[in-house]
Amino acid sequence: MSGALYGLAYQSFPNLSTGVLAWIAFVPVLLATKETTSFRKYFFQTFLVFIISSPIGFWWTSYFSWKAFFVCYLTQIISIFLPFLLHFILQKRLTWEKALYLLPFQWTLIDWLTHHLPHSLQVYYIAYTQANNIWLIQFADITGMWGIGFWVIMANVILTLFISHRKKHYAIYLIIWLAAPFIYALWVVKIQPKSILGNLNTKSKVSIIQTNVDAYAKYDSAGVQKIFDQIVGLSDSAVRTVQPDLIVLPETAIPFPLFQDKKLLSFTKDAIATWQTSVAIGYVEYPDSTRPQAFKNNALVFTPELAMLWDSLQIKPEDVKVYQKEYGLPFMEFMPYAPNHPSLLGSSLIKGSMPYTFAYGNTKNDKFKVALTICWEQMYPHKMAELVNSGAEFIALMNNDAWFGKTPGAKQLMSFTRIRAIENRRSIVRCSNGGFSCFIDPFGRVSGQLPWFTATIGAQEVLCVQKKSFYTKHPHWFPITIGIVCLCLTSLFFWQRKRSF
Repeated sequence: MSGALYGLAYQSFPNLSTGVLAWIAFVPVLLATKETTSFRKYFFQTFLVFIISSPIGFWWTSYFSWKAFFVCYLTQIISIFLPFLLHFILQKRLTWEKALYLLPFQWTLIDWLTHHLPHSLQVYYIAYTQANNIWLIQFADITGMWGIGFWVIMANVILTLFISHRKKHYAIYLIIWLAAPFIYALWVVKIQPKSILGNLNTKSKVSIIQTNVDAYAKYDSAGVQKIFDQIVGLSDSAVRTVQPDLIVLPETAIPFPLFQDKKLLSFTKDAIATWQTSVAIGYVEYPDSTRPQAFKNNALVFTPELAMLWDSLQIKPEDVKVYQKEYGLPFMEFMPYAPNHPSLLGSSLIKGSMPYTFAYGNTKNDKFKVALTICWEQMYPHKMAELVNSGAEFIALMNNDAWFGKTPGAKQLMSFTRIRAIENRRSIVRCSNGGFSCFIDPFGRVSGQLPWFTATIGAQEVLCVQKKSFYTKHPHWFPITIGIVCLCLTSLFFWQRKRSF
């Protein structure tokens, strides 16, 4: 039962919030193991939870590749089992009840620690079960996703204690625990949003260009021509209809080195100078001829000023500010612990780090700062915090979600983006080839969502925020504090046990 509930909680459909199942998912297994003293029995009782839940939670990865599915299964299941393994050790040394008190603390700490491991795929954290429950996760602007995970596990613990002991005060605790986030959300979203967003905010008109190109198609001449026809045609349409300040293209919209192809560069400069609109462009670069599988996934904001002054100022490619993707998908874009070794797909991402933000303007001489981030980087919360700390007033997320077809994959990934918006109180312009492309406001609300696998455009005024959230300024404070509290509580319980003997 716990395995089924936990797995179903991850089916993050926008119109069906199954995340509430996570509030009760672990109650059956925690009650079932209350009297268990044999590690063998405990192992089969708890490990079965993840054997069942994992395929339910991310079966959609098999659409991309069965290799990807088994990589997810084998790499994530071990990390997920660690909190239960530690729980059993504490249950035997202390008591079942005291081990329960410690469970939310140790779970949160382990989640945070495993998040930093190079092989972690980042998708199977319990906080993400609540991604669509935005009226309950607004406090992420203080704690980040780690606070959401702590909140979910604690709800399981309180409910387990209530069922076990049948005492009314546990029911009261549970009601307060569930109501507190909603009260906070009501305050920041409806009553005092300016207390969160500040007063020095502007708006920039942004267009997203969603292409519809087969992600599995080879880049032959016909395929490349189709890509360019879509990009240019849709961009022309966006300029004619809304004249945006910024056009955002999907990840690697140009599958070739932009600055190494003179004709491509010349065409790009002429188009942007004619449009008089800045364009966020993603492109691929292969800098090492001795390692043909090694690539850079780059992006930049190409402004009309840069396009018009390129020749007269004799600007060189190395003079241009370019963002280089820092975090890719482990095992698929790069091989963890062996960066020079090809991934399972034969590629090897050359990771970047700086710079983060780009400045652009509009015809009224208003200035804006946007940070570009690429696809899987949305799964790294501290990465998004770095972007905002570097001065970004909003974030443009350039995606390639077409690998997963019309499965819950793209829907889940879009829901995860909502947490990043809430954590940092920044608007996120999400542009994907195939979908989902949309606009997400600083409260995680989605608007202007485009129909997936449709070549089309969207436009909206995006709120540009200058004030930084507490989480943005201190992205690691909550798990570190939780770790210290966990250590102190564990020491106290062991001291009490020793004193009782």
